[in-house]
Amino acid sequence: MIVQRDIFGSSLPRSSDARQELIKVRQQLNSIDSDDFSAFGFDYFDNQNYGVGYGGYRYDGRYRPAVLEMIDNFSLKTPARILELGCAKGFILYEFHQLGYEVYGIDISDYAVEHSMAEISEFITCQSCVELDYPDNFFDLVYSKEMLPHLTEMEIDRVITSLNRVSKNSQVFLEIQIADTKESKELVYAWDKTHQTVKNKSWWLNKLEELDFNGTINFKPLF
Repeated sequence: MIVQRDIFGSSLPRSSDARQELIKVRQQLNSIDSDDFSAFGFDYFDNQNYGVGYGGYRYDGRYRPAVLEMIDNFSLKTPARILELGCAKGFILYEFHQLGYEVYGIDISDYAVEHSMAEISEFITCQSCVELDYPDNFFDLVYSKEMLPHLTEMEIDRVITSLNRVSKNSQVFLEIQIADTKESKELVYAWDKTHQTVKNKSWWLNKLEELDFNGTINFKPLF
């Protein structure tokens, strides 16, 4: 059975209105996404003058409450094994590490991995998450925050199948960005064209049920 639970809450650095205003500015300037942005490089994470993206992704402790909630919700005892798919610079994993958990992180961005937190950089690898090279039932928790919509539908199928295999007792949490209207979908692509699969809540529920997913999810609209 799929459980829906909002664990991260309002952890985004910008509101929907603020993102829409930045999109308008970029459209007026006829800005074109750089190759560096599309490759999840400096422009994507840390270029404060770029307009969209994170605009400077630095550790500020915002994820500690969500980590404590995951520990409670999934009854995690140290030293449980934790895997994050799409971990970027590892800020969430850092919180788990500080609390005594065994952490693993995967991200496709060379830039993010190179600029990950020193305390956990050795536990983060730069690779695709489509194929998870870990034993069955290896992790006490696998989670992914807003990463799946950046994959193709075929890649999503393979990722869900893999995380079902490597997680114990369906201990999986997914936060998925959604768009319930044509307008909101267009805004997501205008905000971040690295998205490849932007769908509504019903589509995702059907997809996850088809793939025998029985973990916990939260659907988050960007707009």
